[in-house]
Amino acid sequence: MTIDMKKYILLILSLGFVFGCNDFLAPLPNGSYNEDNYEDYPDLIRGYVEKAYDLLPASYVSTDYIAGDGLADNMTWRSRTNANYRFATGSSLMSNYSHSSIYTRDYKGIYYCNLFLKDDIGKTTKYMLDEKLNAKLQNVLQGDAYALRAWYLYDLLKFFGGRSTDGQMMGVPIFTEPIDPNNADLSDVARPTYEQCVDQIIKDIDSALVYLPAANRDFLKDQELVPITGAVRYRRFDGAGMLALKASVLLTWASPAFNPYDDVSRWDAAAKAAKAAIDHKLLLEGASSVPGGFDPKASFMWKDPNSSEAYCVSQIKNNSTFETSFYPQGFGGSSDYVPTQELVDAFGMANGYPIDHPKSGYDAANPFKNRDPRFYATIFYDGSQVVRNTNASDVMYVFDTAEGGKDAPGLVNTSPTGYYIKKFVYLGWNKSDNTVSTAQSCVMYWRWTQMLLTFAEAANQVVGPLDNSTYGMSAKEAVEMIRNRPLEDGTLGVGINGDPYLEEQAVAGAQAFEKLIRSEWRVETCFEGFRFHNVRRWARSVDEINKDLHAIKVVREGIRTTYEVVPLESRRYPSLWLPIPYMEIRKSPLMVQNEGWESWK
Repeated sequence: MTIDMKKYILLILSLGFVFGCNDFLAPLPNGSYNEDNYEDYPDLIRGYVEKAYDLLPASYVSTDYIAGDGLADNMTWRSRTNANYRFATGSSLMSNYSHSSIYTRDYKGIYYCNLFLKDDIGKTTKYMLDEKLNAKLQNVLQGDAYALRAWYLYDLLKFFGGRSTDGQMMGVPIFTEPIDPNNADLSDVARPTYEQCVDQIIKDIDSALVYLPAANRDFLKDQELVPITGAVRYRRFDGAGMLALKASVLLTWASPAFNPYDDVSRWDAAAKAAKAAIDHKLLLEGASSVPGGFDPKASFMWKDPNSSEAYCVSQIKNNSTFETSFYPQGFGGSSDYVPTQELVDAFGMANGYPIDHPKSGYDAANPFKNRDPRFYATIFYDGSQVVRNTNASDVMYVFDTAEGGKDAPGLVNTSPTGYYIKKFVYLGWNKSDNTVSTAQSCVMYWRWTQMLLTFAEAANQVVGPLDNSTYGMSAKEAVEMIRNRPLEDGTLGVGINGDPYLEEQAVAGAQAFEKLIRSEWRVETCFEGFRFHNVRRWARSVDEINKDLHAIKVVREGIRTTYEVVPLESRRYPSLWLPIPYMEIRKSPLMVQNEGWESWK
């Protein structure tokens, strides 16, 4: 072991693992390990990877995910003192910047990965007596460390990369040595370019692919050692997840905000990476080749953490977070997060047309009639029913958002927009039940739908919507697979019986089809945290994200109900980029702040 490595080990031991311990990191009863016998405690070394996994976000109800819809135009917060709400509306302070915790967490994760990777200590440690099993475990842990480091650096780049005050497109500090950002001297740390960060992430992804199994599924048991790999590793990164991560990185890199010279080769790389992730599902995990395997025509169930649609999932939770956060007080919730009128309007009609299209059939006097079936699976509106999923005749709650109604805006713990989130909620949950039922949930870091949208967006930029020879699939075919798919409750998809709007947009060319793709991103992935990152990467000016948002005013007079769209609030940002946390700039004087946040230094 090198002197430097011993120094880092002694540092982590002396800190007493202040970041929190699990069984891997806890000392033995005699607390006797030190720099000379450190290698005798393999669980401690393996614990670096375990701790890096423990730090991954595991709930959509967080700044990492659902807040991304609120920072944009899909959602808002009931509480006007929420730190994310204040940031979105231009009244945030350096001292209560909600994204500071993401910055700290991600670098903590990178620190653990670097401790494991330093001097190949993780790869050369003996974990098991059986040589064959030990070699396999060494490999997958090495792959985990590279994969996790890639994930955390991409997460940092996604949030904090941007144009700096000196006009350069900058990334975030890259650490490949075990430097603890909370304790080390960072006075000489500067920001690398955005491209350097992309290169490092891709390098780590490619390294991870060398060591990780193609998929954490038992059907690969002919190639893998089941005690070490296969389903026993589910909820860990695998080769498929790395393909999806690479596609996500390259899509952002190709997007207008980060691709000012419109370099088509970036779009081409993103399309190829997404197609590789798609082919993995279709060819390696496809239903035709694997019993019970992935079927692109099957409906997707959010409450199934083992869904074959997922490329990788977080830790599994079993609680009522969605229900208590989304429902109004009248049904046991607090309405913390609520949809906007802008998101409601983004859902088209049952015939596939947008509501503002002449062929849509949309009726402003009856705005919730004949809408895209995905709307009814995502949004609760005035008159919506909460029907127990085990008994269709058991109506547990009916929303009344009209003036004077129990769920109307302005009351305690009700939505200020007149809408409530249905997506993610478990329809077997009722706080009034003698025994309250909950369901499993997790974050799906990448899923099938995301890869189809990634491919469609990138391929459309290179060859347009109809070309299916360049990549073996057309952008139109990818979107078609999304719109044709049945919903969780068996409802047919919007395009299952013909999709004239899709056809019209495809024939109209790449620019028209891009509009459809962006709409599909919005309705398919709402509340999953994509919206803010998407609208920023699509924009060339901050004016494109500073939007006025609206609510619905419902008035009921006898049997007559009227609907009026009313102003709610505005998004107000000084630039497209998020600021580097103030304290990080203070710790690293060479760090240049992002454009628009010159005072945060």
